[in-house]
Amino acid sequence: MTLARPRYDSIGVGIGPFNLSAAALAATLPELKTLFVERARSFAWHPGMMISGATIQTSHLKDLVTLADPTSPYSFLSYLHAKKRMYRFITADFDSVERAEFNDYFRWVSERLPNVQFGYTVESIDFDGSMFILNDDERYTSRSLILATGLSPDIPDCALPFVGSSVFHSSSLLHGATDWSGKRVAIIGGGQSGGEIFSFALDNDDRMPAEVHWISSRSNFLPLDDSPFTNELFTPGYSSYFFDLPLDKRLFSLDGQKLASDGISLNLLRHIYRRLYALEFVRKSRPMIGLKPCTRLVDIQRGAGHGEFVLELQHGITEDRNAITADVVVLATGYRYRMPAFLSRMKSRIPCKHTGYHYHPDFSIQWDGHPRNKIYVQNAARNARGIADPNLSLMAWRSANIINDLVGRQHYTIQDSKDLPLWY
Repeated sequence: MTLARPRYDSIGVGIGPFNLSAAALAATLPELKTLFVERARSFAWHPGMMISGATIQTSHLKDLVTLADPTSPYSFLSYLHAKKRMYRFITADFDSVERAEFNDYFRWVSERLPNVQFGYTVESIDFDGSMFILNDDERYTSRSLILATGLSPDIPDCALPFVGSSVFHSSSLLHGATDWSGKRVAIIGGGQSGGEIFSFALDNDDRMPAEVHWISSRSNFLPLDDSPFTNELFTPGYSSYFFDLPLDKRLFSLDGQKLASDGISLNLLRHIYRRLYALEFVRKSRPMIGLKPCTRLVDIQRGAGHGEFVLELQHGITEDRNAITADVVVLATGYRYRMPAFLSRMKSRIPCKHTGYHYHPDFSIQWDGHPRNKIYVQNAARNARGIADPNLSLMAWRSANIINDLVGRQHYTIQDSKDLPLWY
């Protein structure tokens, strides 16, 4: 039996930055009835990696709303003004904003939006022929969905049996004990997170580990490519161009663009190198440091000593193998998208291959329901939209596209491939 008219035009599931952006842009449209729900009781953005001094890798103008609506009350500049720190922020002339401050900005917005609800867990979503129903509850029915449940840690198979307090993904770093004094630490992964954790391990003279090994399959500890032409990859124009390419061409392009989004910031690399210099020539004592680029983790086994692990490593060129012993293993091995469990009832209706969902230009995905009942999915379209998809750079543009589609008109002025033709 079909229920009454849905209570909402759209319900968003998951409130990270991407759905927070959509909620902020939707909140100012009285004709659009939206609700965004999140199981956590308050907003939190990668709390396990909120390392002191860590910065975002994008401009602060690429916030929740500014690139879609510079006049929005939910912009980062509005936050600075409300906090009475605008002049100090300008005078400080930051190269980049601390992650902790951007997290505080996100939380500030989340506390002011009328269309968000924290502390609500979505266990199931069903479709009755005319609307989506959350948790079989008539109070949570919607014409469309905006899913932004985020990515989950990508943990190597060999490490899975040992995940716990001593072997863990980088996303859990600050959730456990971080005093590694006298311990042997191995960090797997040569991206920004790996660099931040390597720096974190060495930055405090009072809690210095005995050994720190930094292992990366990349040829070196490589910098983020933040040059102007590379940053064209993070524009609406390139996203639209990429979307129109055949799948094989998209996958080929992604292989060559990794350092545009997953390199290490130059400031952090300089900081690490200077710290290594100080430890070698200035400080009275230093840990044993193993820098191991062009090396991949092959296997992990428990060692003979209490709480220790033996890591088998293989060099990428010589293919020589060797082993190191560690008490703490941090897996800065990235993230991957997995279809959320609450879609299990609808899984057979949503085509999803190893390359991801089939996306429409409006950021909705293919499914066998009526076209008016759309499922928009954020942060799962890397193979369809390019390396910018999981990045903050295009979140306001993407959210504006979704909101415009929901209201059936171009309320927000958006730039597309015709506006920004450069070299593609």
